[in-house]
Amino acid sequence: PKLRRPLDRRWLGGVCTGVADHLGWPVWVVRVCFIVLVGADYIGIIFYALAWLLIPAKVPDHEAPGLEMANRADMRRTTRDTSPAGTGSALAVIVLCVGVLMLVRMMDVNPGGVFFWPIILACLGVALVWRQAEAPEGDGSEHGTPRWLAPLVSQDHWALLVRMGLALILIGAAISLLAYSQAGQPYLPSMLAVAALTLIGIGVVAAPAMNRMRNNLAAAREARIVSDARADMAAHLHDSVLQTLALIQRQAGDPKAVASLARRQERELRAWLYGEQPGPETFRAALVEAGAEIEDERGVPIEVVCVGDAENTPGLEATLRAAREAMMNASKHSGADKIDVYAEVGPETVEVFVRDRGRGFDPEQIGEDRMGVKRSIVERMERYGGRAVIRTAPGEGTEVRLEMTR
Repeated sequence: PKLRRPLDRRWLGGVCTGVADHLGWPVWVVRVCFIVLVGADYIGIIFYALAWLLIPAKVPDHEAPGLEMANRADMRRTTRDTSPAGTGSALAVIVLCVGVLMLVRMMDVNPGGVFFWPIILACLGVALVWRQAEAPEGDGSEHGTPRWLAPLVSQDHWALLVRMGLALILIGAAISLLAYSQAGQPYLPSMLAVAALTLIGIGVVAAPAMNRMRNNLAAAREARIVSDARADMAAHLHDSVLQTLALIQRQAGDPKAVASLARRQERELRAWLYGEQPGPETFRAALVEAGAEIEDERGVPIEVVCVGDAENTPGLEATLRAAREAMMNASKHSGADKIDVYAEVGPETVEVFVRDRGRGFDPEQIGEDRMGVKRSIVERMERYGGRAVIRTAPGEGTEVRLEMTR
């Protein structure tokens, strides 16, 4: 593979991981080599810094559009590497920390020295600038960042400004401390003014470039959103519409099956386009789902119209089961070409009408062994404080009216 710095598996800049991937070595071996080079006249630190500057970061690979769409829709399980780092990596980090402390001691730099705190502050400021340049998009939570730390590494506009301002302040503080330690207190106001003017000048010079970079990032993000939307649409059309068209071709000689497939696909496409996917805990969603299931099972078109919506309660659950039974009876026995279902959810009551223009029947002629209408509809509604009224006659169709108090 090409020499790149993977940002998702880095400890510092990703140099060791990138070199290990390029050479095919274990990453802990490369890290130990860098640590050993630290003691050789600081060659390891210099080489690492140059590699960090010169080796480009690795752009993460993208999955196929269908898999990306499934991931975003929570329809596909994704595995995330949450295992702790290996013993070799932990040992390398510990040895690296010890090496840095030894380097500080070899340079005869102590916390009370003149150059210690200016160097520390300047390094923190430079690290923030570099972190700014390579920060991942989003709030950092998807990259394994803890929730309490996510705002500090977020790519939000205000977070970027705060980090850049803090970086400039740290660099300015380093310059001021260094100048104060050399010149003394009488020159402190002048030195602070010079440092402030220097930072302001740096900000003015860097502002256009930063703004251009931010605009480029926004344009790239917008282009990616458009690309994702197109990929989602292509995947959905392939998985649903094209499959339905193939089924229609196979059943072209069966008009009822073709009409049922077309209507089912219309419902799915409309729900996908307009987001008409209320949760199954709502009355409207359950009623529409019941009508669609019976239509798919029996092949009789069922038009469901529901005005208003409400959370399901035991009484509304009973109403749904009674309405489902009425739709099933109509699709089985009425002989009608279409069944109409109209529901209205009011502030106090819920009404459902199931109508067909089929052959109808005489309620008095129903045998004692046929309990579908009596028990599944009438008595069920009465047990929950509602009522069911059935209007029918031979040759005039049937209307089942269900009423339930909320």
